[in-house]
Amino acid sequence: MQSKFLWAYDGSGFMTGTQSFSDTFNLTAPGTLTVTLSNVAWPQKLASLNLMVSSANGMMGPEMGEGTYSFNVLAGGNVFAQWFGTAQGPLNAGVYSLKIEFAPSATAVPLPASVVLLLSGLALLLWRGRARNAAALGQALRTI
Repeated sequence: MQSKFLWAYDGSGFMTGTQSFSDTFNLTAPGTLTVTLSNVAWPQKLASLNLMVSSANGMMGPEMGEGTYSFNVLAGGNVFAQWFGTAQGPLNAGVYSLKIEFAPSATAVPLPASVVLLLSGLALLLWRGRARNAAALGQALRTI
């Protein structure tokens, strides 16, 4: 069974000078968090662009630059993303793109209850079949 991606964040924005942005995401289950950070060349690429991802337990990995990174989330809870950069060029401005998606782990369906139900149904069918065969044998003996 494939997991369905849930979008936590998908956006882009302008940076002028040196700026920092952050957001918090509440993940309700374990799964995989995938982060894609892009430095868009409009009007000019940013001189630097970095991202940090953390949880209440600390950093989920090292500080990262442009690219795609995946993190295993072992339990639900808040995840924090902070991205920051420095613009350059005559306008001292640049554009970034950030996409954060979360794929919850597939949960197993409990089978013990369905196995017990299946076995009890089969036992009932066998018992009913034997009762029917015994009745038919008794009827056959009475007619002889």
